[in-house]
Amino acid sequence: MAKRKIAYFIYNIIACPILILATPFFIIRNLALRRPVLSYFFNVSRLQKAELEGKQVIWVQAVSVGETFIAESIIRELKKLYPDYQIVLTTTTPTGQQIAKEKMGDQALVTYFPMEFPFLMKRFINQIHPLLFVMVESEIWPNAVYYCKKAGTKIAVVNGRIGNRSYENYSKFKGFMKIVLEQFDLFAMQSVNDANRIGNLGAPLERIMVMGNAKFDQEYPAFSGEQLDAFRQQYRFNKETLLFTAASTHPGEEAIVLEAYRNLLKTERAYLIIAPRHPNRADEVAALLEQSHFSYARRSTGKVVHPNVSGPSVTQEARECRVLLLDTFGELGLAYAVADVVLVGGSLVSMKGTAGHNVLEAAVQEKPVIYGPFMDNFLESKRLLEEVDAGFTVQNAAELTKTILDLVKNRDQYQQRAMRAKQAVLANRGATKRTIALIEDLLRGNVG
Repeated sequence: MAKRKIAYFIYNIIACPILILATPFFIIRNLALRRPVLSYFFNVSRLQKAELEGKQVIWVQAVSVGETFIAESIIRELKKLYPDYQIVLTTTTPTGQQIAKEKMGDQALVTYFPMEFPFLMKRFINQIHPLLFVMVESEIWPNAVYYCKKAGTKIAVVNGRIGNRSYENYSKFKGFMKIVLEQFDLFAMQSVNDANRIGNLGAPLERIMVMGNAKFDQEYPAFSGEQLDAFRQQYRFNKETLLFTAASTHPGEEAIVLEAYRNLLKTERAYLIIAPRHPNRADEVAALLEQSHFSYARRSTGKVVHPNVSGPSVTQEARECRVLLLDTFGELGLAYAVADVVLVGGSLVSMKGTAGHNVLEAAVQEKPVIYGPFMDNFLESKRLLEEVDAGFTVQNAAELTKTILDLVKNRDQYQQRAMRAKQAVLANRGATKRTIALIEDLLRGNVG
C-alpha cells in the first residue's frame, strides 16, 4: 500500500503540472470549436445527484464514438440483469457524448469523464459511489482506478485491447503500470495477443480472460431495398454506376481519396460518398472538394455546390461527377449499405491516437472492405476479413484505385467476398454475453 501511495504521488507530481499547463489550451480550443468546457470540471448536477440517491451504481467509461457503441451493448445487457441499478455513462469526447445521449439517454445518466486531476476524480467518485467501474477497450486512467479502489469499487476492463503504440507507451512505465493494473478485478480482453500484452504490463494473470470482440455484437442497422433506392434517387445515384464510400476519414486522407476517385473517373462512371470521422471537419473537406473542382452535395444542409470548373486542366468527368459529403451522425451504415466498395479511414496516414476504425460496420453490410496500412487498433478484425478474402490493404491512391477496379470487375467473385464479409461478423458474435457473465460473477464476488 505504501508503495502504491508513493508511485501515485510521483505520478501526480508529474501529471498535474502538465495538465495545468494544458488546461488553458484545452479551454481556448473548446471555446473556439464551440465544445463544452465546464462539463469536464462539473460532471454531476444536483438533479443528477438526486437521481442516484439510494441506488446501486455501475459506472461505464467510453472514450469516444467506437467505445460508446460497445458500451451500448454492455449497458443493455446489464440493464436486463440489474434493472434497478443506475448506469452512469461517461465519455471523453463531444462526439462520443452526442452518440451516448442519442443511444443511451433513456438507459443511463450520461455525462463527461472528469479531467485526470486527483481532486476532480475523487469528487466525482464520491458523488456517484459506483459499485462497479467498467472501462471500455484500451485507455487506462490511473487516478480513476486509485480512487475507485479506495472506495471499494470493483474495476473491470471490457473488450480490452492494447495496440502496438499503446503497448510501446505503457511499456516505458512498466513499474507504474503494474501498480495500476494490480488494482483491477477483471480484464476481459479481445484476443490472446491483447491478453499477453496486458499480462506483460503487470496485470495479474488469473484475472485475464479472452472474450473475443464485442464489436461483433453491436446492433448494426439493416436497410430495406426501398430505403436504399430512396437514398440513391435523392442524390441521383444510378444503380448501375460504381458507388465508392470513403468513411471515417482524417486530415490527409481525403486528398488520397479524391486522387483515387479522379483516377476512377478516367475509366468508370462513379459516385463518391465521403464521410469525415468528425463531422465538424466538414467545412475543411468541402473546401478541399471545391479546390479539386468537384461538385458536391452536403448531407446536413441539402445544399449542392458547383465550384468553378472552367479551364483546360479540368476533365469532363470531373464536371459531371457526383459527390456526397456525409457530415451527419448515425448514417454511416446507410453509406456502407448503398456502396459497392468501401474504404474505412483512420488507416491511410500515420497519426497520433488513431490506427484504424471499425471495419465490421462495413463488412456486416455485405461489403469487401479496404483500409490503409495503419490498423494497429483493429488487427483482429483485419485478420478475420483477410482470412476470408474480404479485407484489403492499400498504401496510396494508386493502390486504392487498382483495388477498387479489381473488386468490381468480376461480379461473381465480388458477391462471394461480400457474403463472406457479413458471415465473418455473424459467426463471431457472443463476446458481450460472455463478458456480462464474468461481470455478474464479479459482482457476486466470484472473480478476482
